Amino acid sequence: MLLAAAATAMVLLPMPVLLAPYHLVILADALIFAIACMGMNLVFGTAGLLSFGHATFFAISAYAGAFLCRFTPVDSFEIYLIFGLSFSVLLAVGLGYLCVRATRIHFTILTLAFCQIVYSLFINGAVFELFGGEGRAIYYVTEGSMYIPRLTLLGIKFGPETFIPAFYNVIVAGAVVAGMVLWRIDRSPFGLALKAIRDNAERAAAVGIRVRRYRWYAFVLSGAFVGFAGSLYGQLSRQITPDQLDWLFSAKLVLAVVLGGLRHFLGPVFGAVVFVGLEEAALGVVKYHNLALGVMLIAVVFLFPGGLAGAVQALFTRRRPGPGGGA
Repeated sequence: MLLAAAATAMVLLPMPVLLAPYHLVILADALIFAIACMGMNLVFGTAGLLSFGHATFFAISAYAGAFLCRFTPVDSFEIYLIFGLSFSVLLAVGLGYLCVRATRIHFTILTLAFCQIVYSLFINGAVFELFGGEGRAIYYVTEGSMYIPRLTLLGIKFGPETFIPAFYNVIVAGAVVAGMVLWRIDRSPFGLALKAIRDNAERAAAVGIRVRRYRWYAFVLSGAFVGFAGSLYGQLSRQITPDQLDWLFSAKLVLAVVLGGLRHFLGPVFGAVVFVGLEEAALGVVKYHNLALGVMLIAVVFLFPGGLAGAVQALFTRRRPGPGGGA
């Protein structure tokens, strides 16, 4: 795994030199989305619970950091990240404790309901009211969006032209570390227990696995990684909007995971990169953007019914010589 992580970093790190600024931002966005999808897959593909509420953790992390930067003199990305991530984890602890008490479709409905409750608190301005007159003014002017200033990285203040390449390296490091940690979780006894619960919860309980507690732990860890991605997204785009709080953003995460292959560890990564690429390609059809995106997604699903990662695995399996093969 260390060799794979090092190879990935070696491929990604030279991109600021090779790509134009716009394409570098698109790649950075795809890496952030990949982190969120890998986090989502911990509760979806590994634990077998479909959540439509993970947009909450993605956006709340960036919103918390945005409020911190707005109402305090904090200008450090590290403090912004820790503060926002703490809110995501605390929210995941509370919501997860309630949601895992239900199973299957009821779990999905609960996550959707909580997601829309949080969304309504922001879109109606209730959260902004907590900050008095200035909070209300921000809400009326921005309609629920928050601006995030360009923060310092390890105490260094970068200018407009140098910030994106520098922050891209932070995103690469975050994606590689997140992938390594999630890989370790997936291969750990905890990860194997989650897969046992996914396949047969009753049998897992019969052999002594504490099903509800393990699901709760998976939900909290998943929310933490998705929140981490949200903080990175907020600083990359320099703003956060209520669109990232809506359940439709959760649906994008689910769609990308399924597109890539939820039973394959790298499936969410493939799905995220392809999904961002398809969205970017669909922007060329301005009037029928959603129609074009939908048609391309349908085509990918029919071409790769087992997910993109499954198709890649099948390709390598076919090319591998058999026991008596070879030149």
